[in-house]
Amino acid sequence: MNITTMRATGPLHLLFAFYVAMAGLALWGQSDGLMAWLGIDRLAALAVGFAVELLAAALLGFADWRRTHRGEQAIAARLLSVAVALGVAALNWYGHDTSVGQRMLFTGASLAGYAVWTLHSNARRRDALRAAGRLAAQPPVFGLAAWLRAPKTVWRARQLATADPGLSVHAAIAQARTELAAEARQRAIAAALRRKLSRSLDATSADIAMVSYDLDEVAARLAASVDYGRLTGLLAADIHADRIAAGANGKRRTPTGSPQADRIDDADKPQAKARPVAARKSTAKPDASTRIRAAIQAHPDATQADIARIAQTTDRTVRRVLSVLRAETETAPQRALSAV
Repeated sequence: MNITTMRATGPLHLLFAFYVAMAGLALWGQSDGLMAWLGIDRLAALAVGFAVELLAAALLGFADWRRTHRGEQAIAARLLSVAVALGVAALNWYGHDTSVGQRMLFTGASLAGYAVWTLHSNARRRDALRAAGRLAAQPPVFGLAAWLRAPKTVWRARQLATADPGLSVHAAIAQARTELAAEARQRAIAAALRRKLSRSLDATSADIAMVSYDLDEVAARLAASVDYGRLTGLLAADIHADRIAAGANGKRRTPTGSPQADRIDDADKPQAKARPVAARKSTAKPDASTRIRAAIQAHPDATQADIARIAQTTDRTVRRVLSVLRAETETAPQRALSAV
């Protein structure tokens, strides 16, 4: 026998030899009880015991044949085979009431022989089903440490590897982690959608919407439609070096759209000198728009923050006045043409 044949058959010859030895011991023990109870000689007792042993094996073989080739469960045949095997074990136990050692030896041999035959029969059945493509491939071994560390992930990876035998251990675990993360994200999105529907609609309409639409499908499509590039761009703009430097210097860079403000950065602009404060007059204080216009006219190169400080107003007011000035500048040529 060459190495290839030994690998294909495995230790079947050794298993068969063990079964024959156990069956022989069990058969000899049965003959002792049958001789005492039936009053027959050794040869007749051996024949009766062999028939009983053959009945248990034949029933088990018949059940495996029906399960393999007919797709049945064959529960009755299997139960009857177990009952016969237990009867043989009981015969060996109660047939040697004078010696505990003989009880244990012959009863153990009977049970061990039947167990080995059952294992062999089930293994042949699985081999036949796997060769016919009716049984899933054996999944890889993931190891005890992986099971203890992440049992849910390993269980999903085992299912994936069983469905796709081409997956390795690491590939199956990586795919399982990806699927579990996607499912958790979809569940969170679905829960948020339920809360949104409950707050946006009345109770009846919200219930109808939740029943009519598959929120898990909506969550999956919503997750697939996310624009990662745009979100990344917005976040990158928030952490730009110039903006961080402006925040560290206590300045706020806000686009104004005016040529004077966009000419150079605020940090590079010279600070405007404070003008001498005139003596207070009893006249009414000009409004914010007038003050801003005067500040722009007096300091054309000043920044938006400087204009807000000189006019004693807020950046928001300065932006609004600058927008009005820009609109007036754009519409002035049109009014001149219409006047001509």
